[in-house]
Amino acid sequence: MTERNAALQGPITDVEPDFLAALPMDNAVGAIVALTAEVYVLRERLATLEAELTGRQVLPPEAVERHRDTPAEAEARAADLAAFTARVLAELTRNRVPVSRIHPEVVKYLNRSAGDRPS
Repeated sequence: MTERNAALQGPITDVEPDFLAALPMDNAVGAIVALTAEVYVLRERLATLEAELTGRQVLPPEAVERHRDTPAEAEARAADLAAFTARVLAELTRNRVPVSRIHPEVVKYLNRSAGDRPS
C-alpha cells in the first residue's frame, strides 16, 4: 500500500499526489462547513451593502431583485457560469497525470543553502 499524506512534501515529478486519501472524512466535512460559513458571511455583507446603498438612495429599493440583464449581459453571465462550472467539475474527472514535469534535480537545488546557489 502506498503511503499518502495530505501535505505536499516536494515537487511533483511522477504521479499527481492524492491529498485526500489520508484525510479523515470529518476534516473534509469541516472544510465544507467552513466554506459554507464563509459563503454566508459574503451573503450577509452583500445584503448590508444593498441596504446601505438603498438607505443612501444610491439604489432604489429592490434594485438588485428587479435588475434585468441586457441580452449581451445575459450571454456574458451564461458564458461565465458555464466556464466556472466546467472548471469546478473538471476537478472531479481530471486525469491524475501531472500537467507539467519538474526535473528531479530541482529537489537537490532547492535543498542547497541559498549561499551555494548560482545567482
